[in-house]
Amino acid sequence: MNKGGHVVEVNIVALPAFKVRGRKWEGSYEQIPGLKEVIKKVGSEKEEIKPVDPDYQWGLSFHTIENGFVHFSGFEVENEKSHAEYEEMNVPHHTYMNVHHPKGREIGETYASIYQWFRDGNGEPYLESDTEYYDGLPLKFEKYPIDRDFDDPHFEIYIPIKT
Repeated sequence: MNKGGHVVEVNIVALPAFKVRGRKWEGSYEQIPGLKEVIKKVGSEKEEIKPVDPDYQWGLSFHTIENGFVHFSGFEVENEKSHAEYEEMNVPHHTYMNVHHPKGREIGETYASIYQWFRDGNGEPYLESDTEYYDGLPLKFEKYPIDRDFDDPHFEIYIPIKT
């Protein structure tokens, strides 16, 4: 196996703006077991959230705190009025580098390949102005099938890129 992890197929895709309704978590890398509970809770609240596509749950990570990150777990919803019980996040239109993470592979290997793609000069991660980031991939958006195996998941990774 090569040093950069396994080879991944990269697609460049543009996604329109969308709204995600769910729950926010913020913590250190050591607190990630608590994040998994939030993700499972949001999955169990799917009916109340009323998603556009109930088969897919989003995980939006923002590396804006040292030694940790802010994560928003939820479902895409219509751009209607808010639902008071849940938090919402509007994701603007972006161009993304998109990679599929398959079952049976370490997530760290897939991300190592993504980091290498950027190091090879194929693109630059999008950065929001006036925001301090603490990770080489400051924004990581993951789209999970609702029926995934939590111990060996497969999902889509979207990294916003500069255009």
